[in-house]
Amino acid sequence: MELLVLSDYGSRENLKKENPSESDILETMNSIDWNLFHQVCLSKNDYDWIEVGGNLKEDGLSAMYEKNNEQYVINKAPSSINQLTEILLSYFNNDGKFNKKYKFTGENNNSDSTYDAEKVYKQLFENERKASLEKNKTEKYGLIEIIELFLFAPYYFIRGSYKYKSFKHLKDENYILKLKQKTIIYLLSFVAWFLFISYQINSYEKKRLEKIEKIDISDWKKNTLK
Repeated sequence: MELLVLSDYGSRENLKKENPSESDILETMNSIDWNLFHQVCLSKNDYDWIEVGGNLKEDGLSAMYEKNNEQYVINKAPSSINQLTEILLSYFNNDGKFNKKYKFTGENNNSDSTYDAEKVYKQLFENERKASLEKNKTEKYGLIEIIELFLFAPYYFIRGSYKYKSFKHLKDENYILKLKQKTIIYLLSFVAWFLFISYQINSYEKKRLEKIEKIDISDWKKNTLK
């Protein structure tokens, strides 16, 4: 299970804790300034989670959960942080009490809460995507990776690589620095391999001609006259 705390309508991640305890949940709920907008989420996986959040001012409070690919929003907006904490602890303990005490219906149902959980999650996803793309922009290959790409560029170019992403992937995911690095490395590698192969061919041809020239022509003539 994972405990996640988001602030400013999902734009900022304040806490992410794996395998939280009941005391972690209580401590987290008590430490938050609920005059500002926050979301606290407990999740077992992408399709089994619960979230409580909002604020004590204009947005109000709400709770939402997903189970078996169906999402439910609490009918009547909670009036206190204690209620939110109670719902989280019930989910954490898997006792089903929050479902008996509070009525939840489909997410399209009219609710007293002004907190749009679906909209917040969509905004959160967009923010995470933007953050990821921004982070990717400055990521670069290390020295060992550069050497490996240089040595095996022709092979990777033809057969692809599970370890190194394609040019298209680097472009789509905004790996600007890596894309520039890989382009330069591949160009240099192709030139180096071309020069190396050309040298080997010329060297072989030169040795072959030298070997022919060393043959005693007079002995060859004598053998042909016999």
